[in-house]
Amino acid sequence: MSDFIYSRKKLQGNKLTNALQNIYTSNPPEVFDFHGPWGTLVVSKNIYKGYQPLETNEHIVVVIGGPLLTFAENGFIAGDSSNNKGTELIYMRWLNKKIKWDEDLDGPFCVLFIEKQTGNLFCITDIMGYIPVFVQHEMNNIMLSTHVDALAEASNQRMNIDKVSCADFILNDIVTFPYTIYEKIRQINPASIHLIGANSFHLKSDYYWLPKEDYGKYSSMKEAARDLQREMEGYINLILKNTGNIAQFLSGGEDSRVLTALLASVPGHPAFIFLDQMNREGRVAKKAAQAYGADFQMFTRSKLHYLDILPPATKLVGSGSQFIHAHTYGFHESCKLGEYDAVFGGLLSDAFLKGVHIPKIRGSKRFPFIPQIKSSRSHGQLIKNSGFKDDVLKEITRRRKEHLDFLKQLRPESAEEWFELWPATMNSHFPNFHANRRLFRSYEPFMASSIVKISASVPQKWKMNRRIFLSFAKPYLKQTKWLLHSEGRLPYFPWYINCVIQFIFWVYQEAGKRIGFIKGNQGPWADWSDLMNTPEWKKKLIEFQDGLKVLDGIITEDNILSLYNNRDLTYLQRINLLQMLYTAKENQ
Repeated sequence: MSDFIYSRKKLQGNKLTNALQNIYTSNPPEVFDFHGPWGTLVVSKNIYKGYQPLETNEHIVVVIGGPLLTFAENGFIAGDSSNNKGTELIYMRWLNKKIKWDEDLDGPFCVLFIEKQTGNLFCITDIMGYIPVFVQHEMNNIMLSTHVDALAEASNQRMNIDKVSCADFILNDIVTFPYTIYEKIRQINPASIHLIGANSFHLKSDYYWLPKEDYGKYSSMKEAARDLQREMEGYINLILKNTGNIAQFLSGGEDSRVLTALLASVPGHPAFIFLDQMNREGRVAKKAAQAYGADFQMFTRSKLHYLDILPPATKLVGSGSQFIHAHTYGFHESCKLGEYDAVFGGLLSDAFLKGVHIPKIRGSKRFPFIPQIKSSRSHGQLIKNSGFKDDVLKEITRRRKEHLDFLKQLRPESAEEWFELWPATMNSHFPNFHANRRLFRSYEPFMASSIVKISASVPQKWKMNRRIFLSFAKPYLKQTKWLLHSEGRLPYFPWYINCVIQFIFWVYQEAGKRIGFIKGNQGPWADWSDLMNTPEWKKKLIEFQDGLKVLDGIITEDNILSLYNNRDLTYLQRINLLQMLYTAKENQ
């Protein structure tokens, strides 16, 4: 729940407080404000225990997020929600000049230090930019925030929209780093120590870590898999040794099975799944929960759930992030997720361990039984779409190529993969964490710094076809050895066996749908075709059509319906368009 806004120039605290609280449609958090010759800082209360702001005679210290500390005990995570023990431990290590940001703090974080006497501000971002920080410059001021819309509101930029970024979001599900949907706001670098000096309105930044391509660390895949096991167990045990008040998210997939096995030392912990109705996904998840001793809890969503949450979820994750990944919105209250000391998820397992973002030959998604083979497709290729003007498409391509070229300097062979990983805002699924961290104490073991570093140091061929994931996960999958994945394979076995199994399953599924004995939505997501054809969806499209003004001059269509129905737009791009229309309408 914690976010901040900082202004070098002293501003009215109420304006910044309102900007932070406007992130929430209901139940806005308490906000602390600090003022001095160095400027103004407002911070919303951190829901992660142990990380409330700390003020001394010399410094103000703020921690956003709830990182695990590898250099100390983490007993504070189950303590009083108003304590700042974790903040204090980080502060003392920083004061003693012993802190190593890529090793001592594990998981998402942003840390601020304000030197009250000198006016210097230090802002440290985590290694992947899991918690993004945005900057807005003026002639006589500089402002920072962890929420792009809050910063835009506080700096009077809500009307100053970057139309190219709007088109980028609609077409690519993200806004290319470092741009945002606001012309004068940028995202600052991940894995960096940023300094705003006394009486300065400029940001000086130095990387403390970079995801460089170096495959010399491991001589074998098994060696890397053993490290993955040790690091995953170590991360989770840092939490479990201090609390058993935990829950997790569940699915019909293999990642949640691994997670459930790792949490088995807390028998009977709740395992939540959200579905349209009980289906194949739910039945598989229930069997997995029973096998590992977790308490299966399924909650159903209404047919219009994703349409209903569009406004509050968009405000929560921020403009330029897909709202549809805020799966828990609403359920955070009905499931009382805020009452747990830790709620575990399996986010980014596919990204870091299965090479999901490695470009592959076409057809591997449509026909999942086909072995994965790397292709030469590039994110730097010219984007084409008849709904948008050529000059806009060229500018989007230029921005994407600029980011890709930077990554090629770090990772010559795997830049295309890391284009969608670094920073984390380049991953379209990541708004899931943006929402969760503001609603409850979310912990994602696959996002641990050690997992990221192992992923960065193993060759792509180990990730393809789930090879390193299986080598790592096999001990945890043994109890569900013969339980099919919801997609029709046996996760315990290698790809060459699953090619046959999944082909048979795929034929059965396709035949079942055509004949009619398999009906309804069998997956974890909503039935988008069904939802997007409802009168309510079409009504929202018309309701938000005033937002089309922000796209004037960059689209080839002259009305909302012709643009929405453009043959070149996919269903996801149509969802993005509806979200962007809402955002633009709200900003007018």
